[in-house]
Amino acid sequence: MKKIILILKIIINILLIGYPVVVFCSLHYGHFDLAIFCLIIIFILRLLTQSADRSQLYWFGKIMPFIGLFFAISSWLFTQYQLLLYYPVMVNTVLLTLFLYSLKKPPTIIERFARLKYHDLSQTEIRYTRLVTICWCYFFLFNGSIALITCFMDNLAWWTLYNGGISYVLIGLLMGVEWLLRKKRPQ
Repeated sequence: MKKIILILKIIINILLIGYPVVVFCSLHYGHFDLAIFCLIIIFILRLLTQSADRSQLYWFGKIMPFIGLFFAISSWLFTQYQLLLYYPVMVNTVLLTLFLYSLKKPPTIIERFARLKYHDLSQTEIRYTRLVTICWCYFFLFNGSIALITCFMDNLAWWTLYNGGISYVLIGLLMGVEWLLRKKRPQ
């Protein structure tokens, strides 16, 4: 049973990463109700397969499916399918809030990730994880702002390109640059 849930989680995560493509295809080809039905099922499955730990990331994993359900159901009820475009904005807003909160109430999210591999962190390493958390906050502010701008552009192709491609490349670049900087830092 655990293996099935793990496979289901992987499939759900892949589908959520492809959210912009699903929205693009539904709006471009006129399959609104089918896409919304699929999104509702994906978000419900995400809620049902969420781990039971009570970390800060647990709450992100619980909040985002509810927000996704809100946008999907609202879009269907009001036949305002453009509401679906705002989900990436909300993802960035919630992540920004979560990372900012962890700065206020340490340990930071990045320190928690670091402690998964290294249990004992020096004060220098803790300061570094704090700086990386601040960097991610700026990234989520920037990324969410661009995602919001693409919602107002009224150009579905540009919205999909940014939210389904460019933003992921930027996330990868930030992760890669941070990894390179971390490897060059003296231990």
